[in-house]
Amino acid sequence: MTTEKTSKTEQELLEALKSEDMFIRREAASNPNATPEVLLTALKDKDWRVRWNAAAHRNATPQVLLAALEDKDKYVRCNAVNNHSATPEVLLVAMRDKNNDVRRVAAWSPNATPEVLLIAMEDKVWYVRETAKEAMEKNPLLSLQVAALQGKSTS
Repeated sequence: MTTEKTSKTEQELLEALKSEDMFIRREAASNPNATPEVLLTALKDKDWRVRWNAAAHRNATPQVLLAALEDKDKYVRCNAVNNHSATPEVLLVAMRDKNNDVRRVAAWSPNATPEVLLIAMEDKVWYVRETAKEAMEKNPLLSLQVAALQGKSTS
């Protein structure tokens, strides 16, 4: 049995994103059938909660997440970085974010590469550096890979 919420087509979701009602737009952005096109459209919404849902969506592609990283709201950007689909490319872009929390979330991501963690370890903010250390303690192999990168950069 499908519910009305999950049986929407891409066209219906795009139409819902034109609604004056923020709750309808937010539901469209979180609908399980939302496609990358729907999510990219939702990221242009005036309400941060609609954009927040689009950035967190399980169907978000790296292209969607990179677009979300351009959002003015740090919570939308944090959601993009925290998304399971965040690739190393997305995380590397996030490490250049002006907001400390966005960089911290990138350092803690299970998708963080040694390159991401090396950048985080050199961050100007102590808790971004601390998060990178904790991520490496959680994964000793990453710690070894970061050490190898550090050795390359000093030689």
